[in-house]
Amino acid sequence: MLPRGERIYAIGDIHGCLDKLKALHAAIRADIKAYPVAQAVVVHLGDYIDRGPDSAGVVRTLMNFELPSIFLMGNHEATALAAMDGDGAACTDWLYNGGDTALRSWGLDPDGPRGAWRPPAEHVAWMRGLRLSYRHGGYLFVHAGIRPGVPLEAQDSEDLIRIRRPFLDSQADHGVIVVHGHTPTRDRLPERHSNRVNLDTGAVYGGPLTCGVFEGEKLEFLSA
Repeated sequence: MLPRGERIYAIGDIHGCLDKLKALHAAIRADIKAYPVAQAVVVHLGDYIDRGPDSAGVVRTLMNFELPSIFLMGNHEATALAAMDGDGAACTDWLYNGGDTALRSWGLDPDGPRGAWRPPAEHVAWMRGLRLSYRHGGYLFVHAGIRPGVPLEAQDSEDLIRIRRPFLDSQADHGVIVVHGHTPTRDRLPERHSNRVNLDTGAVYGGPLTCGVFEGEKLEFLSA
């Protein structure tokens, strides 16, 4: 599934859980040291902010992460950016879905004027630069999933960051294994299916933060 000499570490939804992120990054560094590989890339699957205690710290840590990385857009980042751009509905949705904790982590008042919801400019610029997907080897990495039956190159951005049931219920061969987060697993363990791998193990709800380790045909897991 991946070319020889390559390894991908893919991390599920973080949601402000900075301590778990730091521990998982340390585990990845240790894994690379113990099992050297010619090329290793860390893919972060989105939903870095909201609900958990330190969204600001998570963004800061990811911006300064030293290993080669791909950072994908989650629905929480997309909603936050729309709110900052003045979308009233997005403002309501952001607060309802944990944006209040994110704002407080930046030292901002969620009950104050919405025009004052201004995290550091470099954090906002970083979020605006997040990718929607990353395809490599036999894998497609996205935040939420894809619309079954739609060609990969024609997928709608909203589906990539928000889709649930039509994708989760599908047993179709998508032509790639879709690696995603977005929907927390019920047993707080990663899910591996014939057409997808779910790495959202509910870190912000007391579960671990999980990383899938993809190399050749193998898939293993790290957690913190």
